[in-house]
Amino acid sequence: MTRPWRAALGLFLAALLFLFVAPQAARADVSRPVGWSLASATSQVHVGRVTLRYDPRLEDEALAVAREIPRAWSEIEHELAGDLDDALTIHFVAHSGRIAEGTGVPQWAAGVAHPPTGEIAIAAHAPDGSLTDLDGLLRHEMAHVALYRATGGQPLPRWFHEGVAESFGEEIDLMRSQTLAGAIFGAGVPHLEQLEQNFRSTDAITVTVSYAAARDFVNFLRWRDEDGSDLRQALAQVKQGKNFEAAFVNGFGRTLAELDSEWRTGLTGRFMWFPIVSGDGLPMALAFPLVFIAAVRRRRHLRAGWARLEAEDAALRAPFAA
Repeated sequence: MTRPWRAALGLFLAALLFLFVAPQAARADVSRPVGWSLASATSQVHVGRVTLRYDPRLEDEALAVAREIPRAWSEIEHELAGDLDDALTIHFVAHSGRIAEGTGVPQWAAGVAHPPTGEIAIAAHAPDGSLTDLDGLLRHEMAHVALYRATGGQPLPRWFHEGVAESFGEEIDLMRSQTLAGAIFGAGVPHLEQLEQNFRSTDAITVTVSYAAARDFVNFLRWRDEDGSDLRQALAQVKQGKNFEAAFVNGFGRTLAELDSEWRTGLTGRFMWFPIVSGDGLPMALAFPLVFIAAVRRRRHLRAGWARLEAEDAALRAPFAA
């Protein structure tokens, strides 16, 4: 199979995957007033300042979600702002249909966030009954809330909002990587000015490629410097009222166009594996080192997150003990 045909086939398969995975998609709702009523979430557990409300039938899954909260939030807030308001309310229900009934989002959305109030809803099952990726949904929606708080609710391009949420939602996403690689060696990766319009497209391939590109560009911004301080500085500038592009000049010392060009320069080299393996699929052996690195990072952030939340709980109890 020739390279152009392989790239086209990769994009076509990615589009099909997007259509089937869409019911598990997550989203941010920043305009709808929140009066969420997820009646089945009658039990609750507190993790620091986070309240997790859940369907009693999902107690085991809910406790697993609760164990992930400290690590996930700690990592996200550290990378976006250093420290943020930790108050969240998470609704965990059995089916995405319950989320649609309670929040008004489309039936296919298995996760939704309302950043102004810090409310999140996630579902254990998609409309077709398949299990959702709870960890990915949780992190995706947390990232929407954290980004809103890190920027003081200032308007942001949708490609950036979704790119940040996608970046934190999955540390490793082979489907997104293959989608982006197919575009690099195929029709081309859309430029930043195209992404905003592309997110409103009804074409599955266009939307899929745009999500993959936004995710990879945000990953580039997150890891461009050693400690991620450039991104935190840029977001702090946005919070202070700076124009989005001016904030990036102040934070990164580069315009968005220059950062975009720098990112694109390295794409072909980073995805050189695609023409080699696209005929037979990505060998799982290539993914093992990435999975191991992700596991180490998760354990480190989990320990740090629990330590911080335990310290906050102790500080809240101190006045009563006295």
